[in-house]
Amino acid sequence: MIKMSIKELIQKRTELKRKKPNFIRQDSHKKRRLEQIWRRPRGSGSKMRINLKGYHRKLQVGWGSPCEVKGFEKNGLKPVIVNNVEDLNIIDPKTETAVISSGVGNKKKMAIVEAAVQKKITISNVKHPDKFMTEMKAQFEGKKKEKLKIKEEREKKKEAIKKESEKKKAKEDDKKKQEATTEEEKKTEEKKEKDKMLISTQ
Repeated sequence: MIKMSIKELIQKRTELKRKKPNFIRQDSHKKRRLEQIWRRPRGSGSKMRINLKGYHRKLQVGWGSPCEVKGFEKNGLKPVIVNNVEDLNIIDPKTETAVISSGVGNKKKMAIVEAAVQKKITISNVKHPDKFMTEMKAQFEGKKKEKLKIKEEREKKKEAIKKESEKKKAKEDDKKKQEATTEEEKKTEEKKEKDKMLISTQ
């Protein structure tokens, strides 16, 4: 057996994929309720099961890509899932590529991309790391500005509420003072009337 290199195996895989038919379920192109996913034909009178000419191809051994290259990318590197910066230490940049997990947040993703650029590790998820970094930085700056604006607006609202409460208190105090003065005036008037009455009776 002649051993083939990874590049040759990948080339063979691409050639196989060009010829590879679209394996679909029997009669899924006729009936809408059937999804176009592969399901093995089981009917006793199924023409597809017998591999009759003119019917859809059945999934068989031989259409698969070579085992040595299964899961490899087109550039011949094996993908390795990365969740944090420490996971990059395991990767060999000559034979493997990093794939950033979908659950990783933008802040951690930025750190991973920076570390990968320093170690010269390719990332299959991020095609242009420099562009990605600039975009993310701009995004973070925009978010910071928005947060500052929201803080300023909240402080302004608080100040306005304080001023309104102070005004209300001042109005209430004025009302109380006015009421007190009116009560005193009433008392003085009542006293005067009583005095008049007393003088008139004498």
